[in-house]
Amino acid sequence: MARRSTRPAPAQPKIEPKAAVAAARKTKTKAKAAPASRTTPEPAPIPSLSIPEPEAPSGKLATLLDLIGHSTGATTDELADATGWQAHTIRAALSRLRQRGFPIALVTDPDGRKAYRLDPKES
Repeated sequence: MARRSTRPAPAQPKIEPKAAVAAARKTKTKAKAAPASRTTPEPAPIPSLSIPEPEAPSGKLATLLDLIGHSTGATTDELADATGWQAHTIRAALSRLRQRGFPIALVTDPDGRKAYRLDPKES
């Protein structure tokens, strides 16, 4: 004869279908929504896309712009003599002037002279 167990069977966890879980989550997020009495703010106006003309700098930057504004342009050595700056400082200043909107180009002449000029094509 076989003995019967008097212990109850272990309870199985209740598994809900995915659809029921998803529906329960949706109702929770709706409960957290903002109250209907609040009004939504109007979007900020979009600024105009016109590019402003760069302001003419003063001091040594004005000296740089004056020298590279000539038809022959100016080399790094000529700019260093005029400002007293080192070559890496001149290149950094020209880079910043480009970022401010000045059309500066490095041009190589037929004789091999490299000079910075204000690029008339971009202005």
